[in-house]
Amino acid sequence: MKQRTSSRIRQPFTWNDAALAVAGGAMLGFAFPPSPFYTLAYVAFIPVLLLVERAQTVLHLARTSYLFLFVLHVLTLSWTGGFIHLRDPWMMAAGGALLVIHPLFYFPSIMGARWVWNRLGRAWGVAAFGVFWVAFEYVHSLGELSFPWITLGNSQAYDLARAQIAEFTSTYGLSALVLAFNGLTYVVLMNLSTRAWAWRGRQLRWAAVGLVAIFIVPWAYGTWRMHTVDEEHGTPLRIGSLQPNVDPWEKWGNDRINRWRSYDHQFDWHLNATRALAPARPEIVLWAETAIPFHILEPGLAGYRYRLQSMIDSVGISVFTGLPTSRFFAAADAPVTARPLPSGERLYESYNSAIVFEPANPPGPIYRKMVLVPFAERIPYASTLRFLIEPLRWNVGISSWGIGQDTIVHSFRRSDGTPTHFGGMICYESVFPNFVREFTKRGAEFLVVITNDSWWGNTPGAYQHAAYASLRAIENRRWVVQSANGGISLIVRPSGNVDLRTDLYTERTLTGTIELRTGESPYVRWGDVFGKATLVGTIGLILSAFISMRVKGKRHV
Repeated sequence: MKQRTSSRIRQPFTWNDAALAVAGGAMLGFAFPPSPFYTLAYVAFIPVLLLVERAQTVLHLARTSYLFLFVLHVLTLSWTGGFIHLRDPWMMAAGGALLVIHPLFYFPSIMGARWVWNRLGRAWGVAAFGVFWVAFEYVHSLGELSFPWITLGNSQAYDLARAQIAEFTSTYGLSALVLAFNGLTYVVLMNLSTRAWAWRGRQLRWAAVGLVAIFIVPWAYGTWRMHTVDEEHGTPLRIGSLQPNVDPWEKWGNDRINRWRSYDHQFDWHLNATRALAPARPEIVLWAETAIPFHILEPGLAGYRYRLQSMIDSVGISVFTGLPTSRFFAAADAPVTARPLPSGERLYESYNSAIVFEPANPPGPIYRKMVLVPFAERIPYASTLRFLIEPLRWNVGISSWGIGQDTIVHSFRRSDGTPTHFGGMICYESVFPNFVREFTKRGAEFLVVITNDSWWGNTPGAYQHAAYASLRAIENRRWVVQSANGGISLIVRPSGNVDLRTDLYTERTLTGTIELRTGESPYVRWGDVFGKATLVGTIGLILSAFISMRVKGKRHV
C-alpha cells in the first residue's frame, strides 16, 4: 500500500484514530516499571503502525503521533512535576513542559519512517519505523538536552532473561527486539486481513518462525546466561550503605539557622550510623547524594572534616559520600554560570560531587557530576543561552550546578591493604549506558550509584531508577550498589538479580557482600556499535527511498 501525502488532502481526526493512539500509548506506558506488564510493549506499537499507514497528511500523522506519545509521557513521567507532592511551582512548570514538549522530539523519526513508507512500501516502512526509532534513542542520549529515561529498552528492565542481550547491545538491542516483534506482527496481520497472504502459505510460516525466534531465542539465551553469570565468582567485598530518609526540601531550605541545624543533625546521623555498622565489618560505607549538604572541604569547615576523619580512623572503614564542592575563578576565566563572591573579587561555581575518605589518608580525588538533569540542575547549553540562567535558578538551592570534566575511577584500600577500584555515578548519570560503561572501561571493579529520589513522593520515578540499575549491571557485568537518601537503595548482581533492597521513605542501614570483577563484557569492549549501526541503517533507508524516487521519475518521463 503506497500513498503520497498531499497538502490538498484533508483527513479528519476521528474518535477511532484517538482510540488507537491512546491504546498504543497506554500499553507502552504500562510496560514501564514499576508496572509488571512489560510484555505489553511487544504489542503497543501495532495500533501506532496502523495510524502511520493510514495517515494521508503530515498534520494527521502529527496529531495521532502526538496523542500516542503524550499518553506515554503522562503514564511514565508525570512524577517529574511533583504534582502530588509539595507542588513546587518551578518543579511543576518544568515537569509539565517535559510532558508537553518532549513528545515532539520523536517527530523526525516517525515522519521519516512515513516518508520511506510512501516510497518503498509497507514492509520497508515498518522496518524504517523501528530503525529510525532506535537511531533517535541513541542520538537522544548525546548532548546537554539528552533524556534517555524512557528509552524503549528500559521498559524491559524487569524481563531479566531477555535483558541479558544488553551485554552486547545495551538497551538499544532491547528496543530493537520490541520493535521487531511489533513490526513483524503488524505485517502479518495486515497481509492476512487483506488476503495478500494465505493462512497456510509459506510467507505466514516464515513470519511465524520469525516471531517465535524474536520472542523465544533471547529468552532461552538469557535464562542460560543468567545462570552462568551467577556461577562466576570474584573477590568478595563487604559493603555498607546508609539511607537516612532526609526530606530534601528541608535540606535545602532558605532559613540559614534552621538549615545549619538540619546540616548538623544529618552529619551526626551519618557519623553514628557508620559507627553502628562497624561490627558488620564493611570495607566501605556509602553515603547518598549530597549526604554532606555543605562544603566540608572548604577551610572554614575544617572542624566538620576533622570529626569525619576521626570517626573513619577509629572504625577503620572508608566512606564514599556525595557533597557539594566549589571551584574559584578570576573574572576573566570564569564560566558563564559562575557566581560572584560577596567580596566581588572572584567568582565561584558549585558542583554536585562525590569523594572517598579513607582511614589515615587524605581525601581522594573529587568527582564532579558530568551529566546534569536539563533545566533542573543546569540550563542546557548555558554558554549560549546565558540570558536564561538567572530567571531559571531553582529556589531550593540545587540548580545551576557546574559540569564536571572527567570520569574518575575511585579507589580505596581494603583492610589487608589491597587497592580496590569502583565507578561512582551520581543520580541521573546512571541512566546513560555508555557513560556508565566508561567507568568499567577504566578499571572499575564494581559500580556505585548515589542518588536522592525523594523529591517526588511515592511515585514511579524512584522505582524506575532502581529498575534501571539491573540494566547497568547486565551491560557491564558488574555488581551495582545504589545508595539513596530516601530509597530505593539496593545491591544488584551482574546478572541483574537484586540481592538486597530497601523500601522507599524508610530510614535504613544495610550491609551485604558483593564480588569484584575485572573482565569486560562485549558492550564494555565495543561500546554503542549497535546504536551507531542504526544510524547507518537510517542513512541506507533514506538513500534507498531517494533512489526509488529517481527510478520511478525516469520511468514516467
